Amino acid sequence: MNSDVSAHVAYRHILVATDFSPPAEAALKQAVWLSQKTGAKITLAHCLPNIRKLLESASYEGKKDFLYGEGSTFHHEVERDSLAKMQKLIAQTNIGSDQIRPITLLGAPHLQIATAVQSEGCDLVLAGTRGMSTWQHFLIGSTAKRLVRNCPASVWIVKGETQSQPQRILAATDFSDVSRKAVQESISIANQANAELHLVHVIDSLDATEEVLSKIPNGSSLRSEVNVEAKKRFDEFVSSLNLGTRTVQQHLSYGTPWQEIGRLTKHINADLVVLGTIGRSGIRELLLGNTAEKVLDTCDCSILTVKPADFVSPIIPPFKSVAGQPKTDA
Repeated sequence: MNSDVSAHVAYRHILVATDFSPPAEAALKQAVWLSQKTGAKITLAHCLPNIRKLLESASYEGKKDFLYGEGSTFHHEVERDSLAKMQKLIAQTNIGSDQIRPITLLGAPHLQIATAVQSEGCDLVLAGTRGMSTWQHFLIGSTAKRLVRNCPASVWIVKGETQSQPQRILAATDFSDVSRKAVQESISIANQANAELHLVHVIDSLDATEEVLSKIPNGSSLRSEVNVEAKKRFDEFVSSLNLGTRTVQQHLSYGTPWQEIGRLTKHINADLVVLGTIGRSGIRELLLGNTAEKVLDTCDCSILTVKPADFVSPIIPPFKSVAGQPKTDA
């Protein structure tokens, strides 16, 4: 386990998924800010999943080519329209054309994005989603959730229609390797944004070790002893971060992780939550993305989810794109 997690995390290649909505434009602005801070290249990806709508907007020759030909005319028309829209977005940014490249994808968005991430060598995905009412939380961003589950890169879901660099960041840890990796990314982003950084650990049954249970002194209680043990481990974890002059505000809480993270997010008015997608139990089929998805559903701020170093995406390339197979150089 590497204890020096304060090292600079320099994103090299960011993929921004756009559907030209205001939240997607906010995600692009966030990516441009990160690119300016880290020097990362940006791939702006527009995914077209609905063939029926594409056919409705195609010319007669395009429809004829799609139905009876090889599809090259149809693909050219679709790509040209998508490219024009993306170039208009790019023109509104203050980033050089050598730093950003548009691509058009055709198919289910989460499949195509996860595939492009692997083909392009991206280490971060940014996508936007609108805030939703309580009853809509059950239906929120299926693409966002599937990316959290399946995309091999870190996934930053930008909520809302306006976005600036984060000012208050909350990172969650359960002392697992993946949560340490998430904290590493949160520290780097906080340093780049000069943001306030908070770190939370939610106490659960795993903090009650056999040693603690066997040595509860008279006059004490299990909760008190668990709290002491968790505080000790939390302090050791923070000390291992080699933060230098960086200040981290620690929060030790009891309860269900996603509920406590949501409560604390509101309390400190965080605008970015950072957490790993697999907890310390290692039961991946049960825990993969579980807390992250519930935080995504219930928190109004942006969410950055981080995968374990050994994560392997179940989505295997290649899937063809309208613009052709994505380039393999990062």
